[in-house]
Amino acid sequence: METLETDPPLTPTSLFYVRMNDGDDGNENEEDHRNVNHDSSAESTHEKEDLSILQAVVFIEDAAKYRDIRHKIDRNALRVYRIYHSKPIEVFRTMVICIIHLLAFFEFPSSLTWTSDIRFRGERITLPCGITESIELVCLLLLLADVCIKIHLIGKVEVLKKKWLVAAVFILAFSLIDWMVTIGLSCTETKRFRRIVRPFFLISNSNLMKKTVKCVQRTLPEVASVLLLLALHLYVFTLLGMLLFPTPRDIHKPSNNSMEIFLVGNSSNSTTLSPISNTTLSPVAQEGSTYFRTISNAFMNLLVLLTTANNPDVMMPAYQNNRFYALYFITFLLIGNYCFMNMFLAVIYNQFRGYFKTSMQASLLRRRVGVRAAYEVLKDRDLYTHVSSSPESGVAIETVRLVLEDVTLPKKVKRAISQDLNERQTNQVSSLKNLQFQECFDLIVKESFTRHKPEVRWLYNPILRRLQRVIAHRFYNYFGNVVALFNVIMISVELATQYDKSLNSNKSALNIVNFAFILYYLFEQTFKLAALGWKRYVYERWNIFDGITTVFLVIVEIFSIAKYGLPLSKSGEVHDQLSLWNAVRIINILIMVRLFRIIPHIKAMSIVANTLVDLIKNLKAFAGILVVIYYSFAILGIEIFHDVITYTEENSTATMGLVYDCGTYQQLEYWANNFDDFAAAIVVLWDVMVVNNWSIFLAAYAKALSQWSYIYFIVWWLVSVLLVLQLFTALIIENFIMKWDRSSRHEEAGRNEDQGNNSFTESLHYMSLHEMFRENLEEPSESVILQEINGHKFLNLSISQT
Repeated sequence: METLETDPPLTPTSLFYVRMNDGDDGNENEEDHRNVNHDSSAESTHEKEDLSILQAVVFIEDAAKYRDIRHKIDRNALRVYRIYHSKPIEVFRTMVICIIHLLAFFEFPSSLTWTSDIRFRGERITLPCGITESIELVCLLLLLADVCIKIHLIGKVEVLKKKWLVAAVFILAFSLIDWMVTIGLSCTETKRFRRIVRPFFLISNSNLMKKTVKCVQRTLPEVASVLLLLALHLYVFTLLGMLLFPTPRDIHKPSNNSMEIFLVGNSSNSTTLSPISNTTLSPVAQEGSTYFRTISNAFMNLLVLLTTANNPDVMMPAYQNNRFYALYFITFLLIGNYCFMNMFLAVIYNQFRGYFKTSMQASLLRRRVGVRAAYEVLKDRDLYTHVSSSPESGVAIETVRLVLEDVTLPKKVKRAISQDLNERQTNQVSSLKNLQFQECFDLIVKESFTRHKPEVRWLYNPILRRLQRVIAHRFYNYFGNVVALFNVIMISVELATQYDKSLNSNKSALNIVNFAFILYYLFEQTFKLAALGWKRYVYERWNIFDGITTVFLVIVEIFSIAKYGLPLSKSGEVHDQLSLWNAVRIINILIMVRLFRIIPHIKAMSIVANTLVDLIKNLKAFAGILVVIYYSFAILGIEIFHDVITYTEENSTATMGLVYDCGTYQQLEYWANNFDDFAAAIVVLWDVMVVNNWSIFLAAYAKALSQWSYIYFIVWWLVSVLLVLQLFTALIIENFIMKWDRSSRHEEAGRNEDQGNNSFTESLHYMSLHEMFRENLEEPSESVILQEINGHKFLNLSISQT
């Protein structure tokens, strides 16, 4: 691993700044807009100093956010740049993107009905033409302004290197043209293709989501190879199944649609006949006629079996005849589900780890480049203002403080950097060289800062001090955990044996037991707060959780006592009061929630819990990808399957009095699962992604529309289940492994220093994706960093080696 040298053997000789006029950009005008810092006569010294500080501030902010520093650096551009990347503007941009996506609920066909069930839905609330279109136009124009500002800030030449920005221009142009077509046709156009590409704005607004998309893109070749093997596996077993379970000729009726008989049997009129109901066929013949009638029919049944959605139904006719037929289906599932599907996870995890490591390496380089560029700018400023006598002197600490005052960083980071500067000044250090400057701003990297545990203020009285030590000991917490566990066991026993009395009587055994336990919890937390002191008590976050839960328990119990009396009192017993029933339920729920206090005391459980918390915090990018695929597939599903499912009364003349067969879309009354509006389409996609009973949707839409509808559902299954959800699983695995390894190292270090519990707790802080991979990253070399800085179009750093 290469590391930065303490003082690089490179001496900056001149630093050039580009002074760009508004609207000017291009190589032919670059030299006219360059202004050498040392030879400037038009600007005052104060203005030059301010510009240098402003440039350093922006570079540090770019480094903190892993942004590319290749943008304009004149005064006006930097001011616009800081406003553009400010928190209010980012929130506003996110709101605009959310609004344009939410329009899908109100556009035709709108989701403004109480139910999506086609039998009871009634008339939709349809907004007049121009309302959603006007909102959409405003959002598109704001997004267009956002793209124009980006282009202005990075320059026209750099735009061609930004593929996402170029794509945004084309998508905005396409969306505006499609919008004009809609207005020109007075909103009678139902096919609005611009809605399918809306999720692009969601992806382009998040760097982490763009990394995730690239990760998926790079995973596709390896996934395709495994997918090809899986398809071959399916095809071979399809042919084998058709040979093992032949269809008798006398029952093979010709049909215009070879895919008409799918999964659950033949179709007759508007109903689906049950395949098992035909008792004239042998079990093997039933297997063949039902599940292996044609190649496409057998292939789709085995594909559904691969997800276990129709297991063991698909094998029952043959298995009833001969137990050895089960070997065919078991072998198919062993190879397909337990080998190939897990191979998908292995490939995606390997690609996920490799690509994200490479991506995080690039992010680290951008951070180092930003910090180094700020250092070079400030060093040149100090040379110009004679604060330092030579380039080797570095940057004065007071100059760094000027940057720190204006830079936008979290308060805890600025406070930590300020403390670091104070310590250096205490040690008679007046300026920072390259490596020292980098070490100072490396505090940006820290996702969490060590919290100093407050000391317990021991009492002078020996008896009270001994009591303090008992309460402060970890066994006091262990005993509390045992009590909480015993309380939950008592609740379980009472609810299992006397459910009605426990919830509907104020003098039940459950209420008496809970009253005693709540008293213990109140005294336990009161003693702990008094013994440890307020600061030490709130230092442990689980104490805060425990205390808040206890306060709510006491409040609800006081309410119950005030209204119905003490459980042990001789007052009359109260039954079947709704408020009593609710109070008892709330008390029991809070007691069970309080059992979570045992989590930090069990290593494996604590790591799992912290992994889940990290997933929630890191879920932004991966949840965004799910939103993108759900949104695009839902819009596409509406365009393809809108109103293809129709409802006909069972006793109407159209059905000839027939009743729908068991297990069909109609018999299960899945009428609310359709693609007739955006909200309903989201639910159908969720049901298919879960894959339970997804064969019912496949059969229903294939029969209602065409056999080609299978492609839509298969592609959705491949994208959602095999790609995105597997990527999410890879994140879980990586996060858990990192946390387990880190906790083991901290625990070992803490054991050596006799503070194992504290070290273990500190190791379980929140880990972002950058921190997950940071330990495996290599430090960028000096030459690579300076090459990136020299490649800056608007900041030319002429360097000569000594």
